[in-house]
Amino acid sequence: MKNQKLFFSKRKLEPEEMGAEENTIFEKVARDKYKIWFQFLVDHIIEETNTKKGEILDVACGPGFLSKELAGRSSKFDVEGMDVSSQMILQARKNCAGLKNTNFRVGSVYKLPYATNSFDLVVCRDSFHHFAKPKPALAEMIRVLKPGAHLYIQDLRRDLPFYLLKQALPRENIFQKLQYYSTRAAFTRFEIIELLKKNVDVSFTIKTRKLNRMLLDKCKMKGIEVAELRANFQAHYILVLRKKYDFF
Repeated sequence: MKNQKLFFSKRKLEPEEMGAEENTIFEKVARDKYKIWFQFLVDHIIEETNTKKGEILDVACGPGFLSKELAGRSSKFDVEGMDVSSQMILQARKNCAGLKNTNFRVGSVYKLPYATNSFDLVVCRDSFHHFAKPKPALAEMIRVLKPGAHLYIQDLRRDLPFYLLKQALPRENIFQKLQYYSTRAAFTRFEIIELLKKNVDVSFTIKTRKLNRMLLDKCKMKGIEVAELRANFQAHYILVLRKKYDFF
């Protein structure tokens, strides 16, 4: 993994906050891809972290669809969404209207506006590559976790299969450009391991999800193309981190 030849040999940062037009396009695509992007993801979050109740923080929540899916799973979840973009927070509130167990605010991942040991679960979907300072961002997300609680990150892989990357290479529309620049800004799984391996206060696993029989059956039930779900999995890594104890 370390010696793999990459199309993008090094990260090239993109803006931490998308523009208004990009936000609008992203929300439209996210709405269209809701089942694949959010329902399958929340299934896995709950399975991997064994979270059944409590306070959940959705970091860089965007238009709020992950918060919506989490909050809709159980009234025992209280979901707090936070994003640096005020436009995204407005959209998240709109998209989660009617859900009594969600709340949204503007904030920075480098100084989360929450007390230490506040959350039973912290999630961050497809946003970690936006963070120019990944170590402080990780430290803050870990800080607000309760001892024994989990941080679940899904993000793009810079070492994703080329057949997926080339779909964005033409950059003929805004969404392709978003895919291209986000992939270029992303980490490899090896780089994430390097960020975390000296932190003795957490345990973690990192992997790329694979299809199994249960997921194939769900695809059939939900009318989803198996190839589309497989591509979604192969484009991402999943980091599941557990805070061992209170070290702040």
